[in-house]
Amino acid sequence: MSLDAELDDLRREVERLRGILPERVDVDPEGVEHGLAKLVLTLVEFLRQLLERQAVRRMEGGALSEEEVERMGLALMRLEQKVHEMALAFGLDPSDLNLGLGPLGRLV
Repeated sequence: MSLDAELDDLRREVERLRGILPERVDVDPEGVEHGLAKLVLTLVEFLRQLLERQAVRRMEGGALSEEEVERMGLALMRLEQKVHEMALAFGLDPSDLNLGLGPLGRLV
């Protein structure tokens, strides 16, 4: 798959999600830190999942060497671990970071 086609796929995914995400975040002054942490970590988790899917497509398409696959896999695993660590530090369950996509279900 070409880079342009991959970018088009990502654009379509973002456009599809645009209508699902809330336009406004209702923030309780007492829970600002918790709410902000959840929002940021949810977005990071969303991007991590997109990167992971992209990596799998590139790997299946033969666009990556074995070394690149290994490095990318390790980087994605470390990112996932760090997101989960940060979620727990803010009292969040890592499963709470998965976006609900309305009638389509959860992101994963």
